[in-house]
Amino acid sequence: MDTSIAVLFKMLWVLLSLGKLVSSERAGCRSQHYDLVFLLDASSSVGNDNFQLVRQWVSDLVGSFDVAPGKTRVAVVRYSDDPISEFGLDTYSSAVATQRAAQNIHYSGGNTQTGNAIAYVVQNAFSEAAGARPPRPGISRVLILLTDGRSQDPVLGPALRAHKAGIRIFAIGVGEAVREELGEVASEPDAEHVFHVSEYEAIDRIRDQLRQRICQSKEHLWNHRKPEVASCGVRV
Repeated sequence: MDTSIAVLFKMLWVLLSLGKLVSSERAGCRSQHYDLVFLLDASSSVGNDNFQLVRQWVSDLVGSFDVAPGKTRVAVVRYSDDPISEFGLDTYSSAVATQRAAQNIHYSGGNTQTGNAIAYVVQNAFSEAAGARPPRPGISRVLILLTDGRSQDPVLGPALRAHKAGIRIFAIGVGEAVREELGEVASEPDAEHVFHVSEYEAIDRIRDQLRQRICQSKEHLWNHRKPEVASCGVRV
């Protein structure tokens, strides 16, 4: 009987702890808003069919944020040989309008110049002229990179400039994307800011986990960091 009671109390303690953690994460999402930029690899290795999955993934992820001028703002930049802004942070004022635009992101094909694209985002997409807000409490700048291959130009320098500008980077690799390169791009701890999936059909599996990580502060992730990179939404 004593053992049963001890087990019951332990189960209750675990449930209460989980509830507090979830409440804390939700509170973080409610109290923090974002200038959120998607940087999407649109090179030839992606292909039309896979890029349609990317469009849907962006749309679904946008739908989980409270998009409004005074809350979260969203922009999309696609790149191959050159980066091209699909829409800026001040273009749409609701999640529905942003999701509709995400479904119509153009696909170009070409090479994979990720470093140049990151530099473009820092200088242009996160500029106040393009709708970005000055850094202040309650507003975070977040960049989500999605790519499926090795960059054909250096990424470390542009990534360091992004970090220095206060931009938090999540790097998501698909298929042959190089994990070491993703780690160079991503914010620290990189094990909490890097994801890798085997194919584009799997990107939706990490959507909820990515959303959760965005809502958590970097300090929280340092305190709860794990040794490995997330793969297909499951830590390996």
